[in-house]
Amino acid sequence: MTLKGMTEEQFMMWNRDGYLVLPDFLSDTEVSEANRRMDEAFRRFKEQGRDNPETAKLSNVEQLSGIIEHDELFLELMEHPRMMGFIRDVMGDSFVMIDNDALIKPPKKAAHTNWHRDTDIRYERSEKPSPFMVKIFYFLSDVSYEGGCLALLPGSVHMPDAILPKVDVQEDMPAHVRMNVRAGTAVLFHGYLYHSALNNHTEHTRRSLIYNYGPSFLRTWPGYEPSEELRLRSSSASNLRRMLLGMTPWIEDPKAFQD
Repeated sequence: MTLKGMTEEQFMMWNRDGYLVLPDFLSDTEVSEANRRMDEAFRRFKEQGRDNPETAKLSNVEQLSGIIEHDELFLELMEHPRMMGFIRDVMGDSFVMIDNDALIKPPKKAAHTNWHRDTDIRYERSEKPSPFMVKIFYFLSDVSYEGGCLALLPGSVHMPDAILPKVDVQEDMPAHVRMNVRAGTAVLFHGYLYHSALNNHTEHTRRSLIYNYGPSFLRTWPGYEPSEELRLRSSSASNLRRMLLGMTPWIEDPKAFQD
């Protein structure tokens, strides 16, 4: 197998644990600019009196669903060339964007979810196991150990539901790992991986951008469909962007990544 983005060690870690942590994926300058544009997007969204769709609402966080609608920078991050290599290594050359969010977790807020999988579906591609979803977190702030981390249960992609612990308090999950990371870190994880948000016990805000990718036979989740305006603007965009937005049939062709 020829890897497009991962090292052999990273590929082995992905298959063992179900996730990868990529420190310094974004530079300090990129993080600063993404934060500035995210704040501007939230400001416009609130001034216009808009709200997220009912199918795209989380509690205890500030959320802007469909963040790619709000700035070209977030569209570019959706198709980040280096990240595309990582996703190709685990999903092949055929995948689409199925949802995307900007999230701000305020200080001293309870978690917005408990332990879960993003999908209970597993399937094979070319007779090999393949993720039904791959989710990417780009962290735009430092996250301390008690700062409302994304938490993952390593290896749970290989475990049936029956043996997974159930806890009332998110932090009580045995053997979990916390993504207490520096700003600029990217984390990608398998949709079948057991994971949770944790409670933010600190005075600090956690900021992140989230992109979720699925096989080409899926469609964007309800509430996240590209607007007519975005589709019109993207009609002459690269094959990759139009395919990620579900605008054209995806034929498995590596040339789509060379535009």
